[in-house]
Amino acid sequence: MQAMSFCDLHMHSTASDGTDAPEALPVLAKAAGVCAIALTDHDTTAGVAACAQACKEQGIAFVPGIELSTDPSAVRHEPLPDGRLGTLHILGLFIDPDNAALQELHHRMLEVRQQRNPQIFENLNNLGVRITYEEVQTMAREMGSEVIGRPHIAQMLVRKSYVKSISDAFTRYIGEGKPAYARKQLLHPAEAIDIIHQAGGIASLAHPVQLRCPDDAALVHVIKRLAAVGLDAIETRHRDHTPAQIVRYSEIASQFNLLITGGSDYHGKRKPELIGSQNVPLSVYENLLAHQKQQSAAN
Repeated sequence: MQAMSFCDLHMHSTASDGTDAPEALPVLAKAAGVCAIALTDHDTTAGVAACAQACKEQGIAFVPGIELSTDPSAVRHEPLPDGRLGTLHILGLFIDPDNAALQELHHRMLEVRQQRNPQIFENLNNLGVRITYEEVQTMAREMGSEVIGRPHIAQMLVRKSYVKSISDAFTRYIGEGKPAYARKQLLHPAEAIDIIHQAGGIASLAHPVQLRCPDDAALVHVIKRLAAVGLDAIETRHRDHTPAQIVRYSEIASQFNLLITGGSDYHGKRKPELIGSQNVPLSVYENLLAHQKQQSAAN
């Protein structure tokens, strides 16, 4: 019997908040027995070209991608009891990284991050935490990253012994609802989906569990509204999903005639999951590729 082949369609590099360079990911993927990968850095395609070339050298199929943060309040009908909304991220797969609309969005989101970060540092300083934007920026550049995000701030909190781990930093200081948190201006999910489509891509709801919907009806409500504005797929396999959730998300995908995607959400040393850890069948990649080709031919 032939061994099953796998893909991993959700991972990050130093172009956003991962710890491995884009060109290192295909080497790791090949060692893990993964046949196809997607690079889905947050709000940027800066690492796509280097990762694509390395995939070619390693004989691995490559999917250019991006992960966009969008506003969950646009599709939810209720906040959570603690006032938080969870996160709503949209993956763009098989995108054209040079698409003008996508590049304009990248620059806009970079400005949003640059506006948000000073508020986080001010909040931390008001709490007696002595770290500066400049030292976090220097650390990030040493790691090969030009985009400063909360994981970089968390890493500096660890380095200066304010917390014991990255997760501890989010739990105590910079996670949603915590004392140093600052919400950034978010895209409407319909805009994110539209821009992904303009770039020739497939729009998938990433890690639906992170929406933190209070019940199944609330989750179905969100996905129904996303499907109405063009959502193409749901990420069913993810490190945060239980086996029961994988089954349920697959059922919802079928209910709304959506494709499925899956991946490790690999961030390197920042998070424990390894490339290929979710055992996403290669057929998932093949189905997405066939759909993307069909859509391209129709357009």
